Amino acid sequence: VLKKTRMFQFEDDDLDSTKRFIECFDGDSEGPSVSYLPGTHLTPVFLKLGLDDLPDEAKDIASQATGGFENASFGNEEALDLLVEEVSDWMLGRSPSDRRGARKQISGIMDAEIEE
Repeated sequence: VLKKTRMFQFEDDDLDSTKRFIECFDGDSEGPSVSYLPGTHLTPVFLKLGLDDLPDEAKDIASQATGGFENASFGNEEALDLLVEEVSDWMLGRSPSDRRGARKQISGIMDAEIEE
């Protein structure tokens, strides 16, 4: 059962308890595998909202209210994509990877694009 269990540990996650969890297994049995990924505890959170996501009757009002911003996102889409790829690899029976140091993320960055 533990061979099918995978932990996903983020490089800069101050809330992570993967190491303590793995220490709970005795030396006679193999513990779960661990995928090491860049990111923080909030890496799995990515929100992207745009005017195209709104009903037509609300687009003009929203455009005026946002001062011309058409899209806004929170989180790191690239780090989320790495996580999705790693989960997919786990489901397909592939070995865990170690991608630490691949990219640093600063938590809480707000990214907005202005399209004209």
